[in-house]
Amino acid sequence: MAQTPDNASLNETYLQISPNILASFPKFRPPVDLYVYDPALGRTGRFHKAGERLSTEGQAEVARFAGDGLLFLLRDDYRIYAEHLSKRLGLLLVEEGFTPQEVAEIFFLAFRDRMEDFLAQPREESFEALRKDASVLAEYLWIDPARVAFLTHTMDREYSLAVHSVNTMLVGLALYLRLTGGKVEKDVLVSLILGLLLHDVGMTMVPKFIRDKEQYLVRRDRESIERHIEAGRNMLRRLKVADPVILECMEQHHERTDGSGYPDRRFVKGISEAGKICAVADSFSAMIGDRPHRSALDAARAAETLAGDSRKYDPKLTALLAEVMRESATA
Repeated sequence: MAQTPDNASLNETYLQISPNILASFPKFRPPVDLYVYDPALGRTGRFHKAGERLSTEGQAEVARFAGDGLLFLLRDDYRIYAEHLSKRLGLLLVEEGFTPQEVAEIFFLAFRDRMEDFLAQPREESFEALRKDASVLAEYLWIDPARVAFLTHTMDREYSLAVHSVNTMLVGLALYLRLTGGKVEKDVLVSLILGLLLHDVGMTMVPKFIRDKEQYLVRRDRESIERHIEAGRNMLRRLKVADPVILECMEQHHERTDGSGYPDRRFVKGISEAGKICAVADSFSAMIGDRPHRSALDAARAAETLAGDSRKYDPKLTALLAEVMRESATA
């Protein structure tokens, strides 16, 4: 990235657009207003309005401004820009102008949209797109595991399978990085990210009227929901996904350490580390999400509830979860 002009107020108001970022924009109609810094005057002015057509000559001039480190967008336009950049996550590894909060939001938007695409059409192409983004996130966290704290701040309470999946991934990663002290391998991180994201894909095969049911579930409805494990396993089999960590998250996130879970009624020693992490993260994410039949729980309350159920969940993980949520609330 070119050198940003040394002006604190400028950096607070604007975000620099590097040549790499500019190349990711639509050439003729940039999605945000473009601003140019004039070193002689020491001020910034709008050069081009978002959505309007940029001439060939204008494109060349904008490229020159970007190369000289003089091209900016308003930080107030960040959400528009975040939606755009979420399609090009790899840029987050080479660009330095973003705050950790901005990066975290871009990751959330990217994975929410990727999961929506995958759930709508669970094909090999959409799985590979997820894997590519998972590799970028793994690299980002491997460089600095403490960054996961910013990611957990982006969790959303929206009632949707895509949002629930992303929330579960964020919580599960926070638990794993806290459990390991940040000493992780990138390949393992990629597998865990995908496992946490895909743990509930079998729910797409459960009729929506059962998933959204407000009254007590009869036995037939409960059995339909429990079959989502097998449905997810079959889906991954069709996609030729055989990664053991991904499968452990899929198959074990409803197992409980006292043997009361499903589908295999496993006890604590029969549940993998990934399965235990996914179980805690999945339950927590379900508790903080708004549902048709109940309002979301406060994150701290949800963590405390799980920590109090040491028979069903790994107590070390639920204690870490409570710790993470307490720190998040005071950050």
